[in-house]
Amino acid sequence: MAKLVGRWKLDRTDNFEEYMTALGVSVFMRKAAMLLPNPTCEIMHPAEGHFIITMNVPIVMTHVQDFRVGEPFEDMIPNGENQMTVVSEEGDGKLVFKEDKEGGDHVVSRELIKDEMVMTLRKGNISCVRTFKRII
Repeated sequence: MAKLVGRWKLDRTDNFEEYMTALGVSVFMRKAAMLLPNPTCEIMHPAEGHFIITMNVPIVMTHVQDFRVGEPFEDMIPNGENQMTVVSEEGDGKLVFKEDKEGGDHVVSRELIKDEMVMTLRKGNISCVRTFKRII
C-alpha cells in the first residue's frame, strides 16, 4: 500500500457532474465544484491496515477519512450525508470503499496506474474517473 502514500493533486476528471447528480448533490453545489481549484489529497498509512486520507477542496472543505481496512466507519459523501463505509485492499495497492448496507451501490476505489492515482467513483450505473498527479 506504500504506493498510494503521499500527496496528490487532481489533474483531470471525467463524468464528475453526472456522478454528483446521481448522489443527489444540488445544482448549485455541482456547478460550484466544477469551478473550484483542483483539490489535493494526502494519503497516510501510519500502521498496518490503518489509513488516513485527507482531501482538501479549496474554499469548500477538508474531508478526512480515518479508517482501518475491513472495519465499518462513518464517512461523509459529496451530498453532505453520512454513510457507513467499509474499505478493502484488492491486489497490489488498490483501496476499495463500499457502502456498508444491503443493496449499497456506492463504490469508490483508489489505485496507482503508472505514476498516477486513479480514483474511480460509482453510484448505481454512473461512473466517474478522477486522475491525480503526485506532488513532489
